[in-house]
Amino acid sequence: MLARNQTSTKVVATLGPACANLTRIKELARAGVDAFRINMSHGTVESRSDLVRIVHRVRADLKRPLAVIADLRGPRIRLGWVEGKVELCRGQKIQLSVGKKSKSETHLAVDYRKILKDVKVGHRILIRDGRVELVIEEIAAKTIRCRVRKGDVVSSHQGVNLPDSEVSAPTLSAKDRRDIAWAAEHEIDWVALSFVRSSDCVKKLRKALLKVGLKAPIIAKLELPQAIKNLDEILSATNAVMVARGDLAVEMGHEIVPIVQKQIIRSAREHGVPVITATQMLESMIESNTPTRAEVSDVANAVIDGSDALMLSGETAVGVDPAGVVRIMSKILRRTERALGTIGADCRQALSRPGHNSGVIEAATVSAAIGAARQAKAKAILTFTESGRVARLVSSFRSKIPVIGFTAEKRSFHRMALYWGVQPALVRQFRNAKEMVRNANQVLDEGASLQGDDLLVLLSGTFAKSGATNTIRLVRASSLAPSKT
Repeated sequence: MLARNQTSTKVVATLGPACANLTRIKELARAGVDAFRINMSHGTVESRSDLVRIVHRVRADLKRPLAVIADLRGPRIRLGWVEGKVELCRGQKIQLSVGKKSKSETHLAVDYRKILKDVKVGHRILIRDGRVELVIEEIAAKTIRCRVRKGDVVSSHQGVNLPDSEVSAPTLSAKDRRDIAWAAEHEIDWVALSFVRSSDCVKKLRKALLKVGLKAPIIAKLELPQAIKNLDEILSATNAVMVARGDLAVEMGHEIVPIVQKQIIRSAREHGVPVITATQMLESMIESNTPTRAEVSDVANAVIDGSDALMLSGETAVGVDPAGVVRIMSKILRRTERALGTIGADCRQALSRPGHNSGVIEAATVSAAIGAARQAKAKAILTFTESGRVARLVSSFRSKIPVIGFTAEKRSFHRMALYWGVQPALVRQFRNAKEMVRNANQVLDEGASLQGDDLLVLLSGTFAKSGATNTIRLVRASSLAPSKT
């Protein structure tokens, strides 16, 4: 089974009330979605389970890879219950204390127990994505006294950020651990972790996943200043990263996000780690049928930067036309990718190096295979992989030559849907090179347009050891043709 990708850059769509049925999700997949994100901060166990079952049904019906991402809430801090809506005005004095229910309009509750230990006088406290800014003037035994520097309306359970503080909240909350058990039960393809601060956060999540028997790859969401400071160590520990621009803007300032975005993407490419760019890609299309010109430019620039995938959030979860948003994004991706042959050549070349996360032999083999494919003007690079690792390494070079990732593992088939430029292909299990080639031929014969003289590069490893890619073969397409009897 060979999947046909519409674009090299992949599309991630967040599921929500606007698309929570079989018809809508199938429409999204046909419009160009490669992976579906389930935000574990919302919905019930039952509603999320229903979404997974529907996605599994859609990928079986369409016979194509569709990854499912469980996005853990992580150590998010929120206001407690507030009666109605409270308007905070500039210069006003208010108090904060730990609790689930606010005492008054000027004494608000925060659900984070260690807030009094983590903050200091002069630190800022941001509420509602930075719309409200408080400055701490005094810390008492049980309360924090603040002055409102920037005012707005707040209500129950809105997000709280501590941009000047070293937050000591645990990487995984009790809810996160319940959600990890749920992810294992439903065989989720990728698990994303919010508010990653260091490589230790990734390691703790991996340990928790293994404890429940889930060997899913991890997406580290980068949205804190500490994460940018520890970027290299995080990239060495994780399987993918997400540029979570919303909280990055709140924590570090809107003006710095474009530069940080480029820094993260470039570093991720150098490590051979897939990177997803997220937040407000086509935000106006939550309520509108057309994007703004600024949003179109933002999407195109994320492609030019080298993103593996772009993520839609509220646009598909609660928007007026989820599939229409995906069609618009896919159109932008196609036009931008076609133009990259000229305007983006320098950018692509700078990103085309082996990843630090790969072994020396494996990285050298992949580099040589891509060089051979370019020199021979090969029509495609065929990778044979158990885990999807070799396809991911080839993807990190951003070659314009089509890459087909052959695997007999269904989980790898769907996980590879996130890799830039990779067309996952599901084949029968193979035990040796002869069976490998035979299985590849059957898939190519069904789905690829090849001529007998077309050159192909085959990239594989030893059959005695998983993850040891060390063999390159250049063959004519005619040599893969089935024997006539």
